[in-house]
Amino acid sequence: MSMMTFFRRLCCLVAVIAGLSVFQANAQFTIGVKVAGNGTNYKDLSSLAAGADAGIFMRIGDQFYFQPEACYSFKRSKINNPSSFVSEVQQNTELRQHFIDVPVLLGYNFINKENFKVHLFLGPRFGFRIGSNLKDIDPLLDENGNLQWAGQVGFGFDFWRFTLDARYDLASDKLFNKLKDGQSSGNSFTQHTIIVSLGIKFIK
Repeated sequence: MSMMTFFRRLCCLVAVIAGLSVFQANAQFTIGVKVAGNGTNYKDLSSLAAGADAGIFMRIGDQFYFQPEACYSFKRSKINNPSSFVSEVQQNTELRQHFIDVPVLLGYNFINKENFKVHLFLGPRFGFRIGSNLKDIDPLLDENGNLQWAGQVGFGFDFWRFTLDARYDLASDKLFNKLKDGQSSGNSFTQHTIIVSLGIKFIK
């Protein structure tokens, strides 16, 4: 099964279960803001480097819940294998990218007390690349498609109005076009990101 097919099936599953959670009796509603630190690398291309996220989230449901988010994400990675990228790029060059990320998550509170919850969650993420420094690295480089498909899985806990979670994000990214003699070619890389976030709920 291709990664794209897996993400599409995951989207359908989350949409169906999310719809059930929205319509369950006495469904709870939460909205809040969050900040996060992230670490990103590309397999066979780069090593982990630190970035940051900030955004908003909603939760609908109680023991099972639906959580859509909208976040600005700044991701960095240090290129340590330039031959996988383009030969002109120097080792330890830093790749910087800016995204608007929209995770659509389904979660389950396996500890579900009034002021303390522990949960697991998973779901797809839709990423929209809004900027990068690829042209600064090499003037002939450019993004090859600005839409990124990804999947996330993680765990966390809530205490009163605060929520803390850690998640793993896996994406397939067709990263660049390399122009040569009027031709363009793209290479796909697997992006791995670890995200740790802290949020506060305005409606509890």
